[in-house]
Amino acid sequence: MNHGKTPGDPADAPLTATDLAARPLGGSRVLVLESDPDGAASLAAVLRLSGFDADEAHSGAEALRVAAKTRPRAVLMDLSLPDADPLRVIRQFRAAPSPPAVVVVTGDTSPAARAAATAAGAAGYLLKPADPQALVGLVHRLCHSA
Repeated sequence: MNHGKTPGDPADAPLTATDLAARPLGGSRVLVLESDPDGAASLAAVLRLSGFDADEAHSGAEALRVAAKTRPRAVLMDLSLPDADPLRVIRQFRAAPSPPAVVVVTGDTSPAARAAATAAGAAGYLLKPADPQALVGLVHRLCHSA
């Protein structure tokens, strides 16, 4: 029985990379703040492939605007921002109503950077290149905690 569908119906087609980038998947919303567009796209793709709805921003100001509109459950961010003090950005995210969990994903291995990010309100600190399973596991726990 056909159930009203015709062969080749676009609804039966597998998801493409473009679909994953453009179509909400219904998962928790996560914002990726990374000044490098390729790095942002890579992190967002890992999240989308794991069922999250991911948005990208490439500056602190853009991220704060996007977050005000989309209200993400979590933010993944680098400490290298072109326009803002990253610790101030973390504090601004954490001061928002229903604040997102903030996870720093960075190449900065210094204990001082980790301590400063944690003191500013970061819930996690991962070193680049972050293990995709560890990243997704942490974001899942943060998005689904009470």
